[in-house]
Amino acid sequence: MAQTAYELERFANRPLDTKPRMRAVRGNKQKLKVNTRQVRMIASAAVLVVMAMGLVQSQATVAQLTTEIQAVNKRLVNAQSQNNYLVGVMDSKTSLKNVEQIAITQLGLMKMDKSQITYVTLEQQAAVERPQSDMDRWIDALVETWHGLFDQLGSQS
Repeated sequence: MAQTAYELERFANRPLDTKPRMRAVRGNKQKLKVNTRQVRMIASAAVLVVMAMGLVQSQATVAQLTTEIQAVNKRLVNAQSQNNYLVGVMDSKTSLKNVEQIAITQLGLMKMDKSQITYVTLEQQAAVERPQSDMDRWIDALVETWHGLFDQLGSQS
């Protein structure tokens, strides 16, 4: 009693699935055909796209810098206007008439009369002498001693 699961005669008459045999043959390679015209067109299109992007970028940069320049120019005009105003205020406050007015009203000063002016005449020239410091006197004494030594050496020779 044979079981149906093991009936091998059932598959005996059937042809076997055979795979076609492949063998390596030298020199029969198919070359990859490259169309140079298409490659040139693609490369040209890529170059044009890159150039167009560069142009757009440069125009955007120019527009941005132009707006920044305009903003800085507005600030410059405002600063110059404020400077002109402040120079005018300073000129008005430092004018001789205004200074005299402040000296009289706020400081209580008065203009001098001609009788209050005293002229001083010096003997030969106008000069101010300052007192010598200790170091200056010490150096002068050293120099005089040195000269005295040379004078004595010169007179002995």
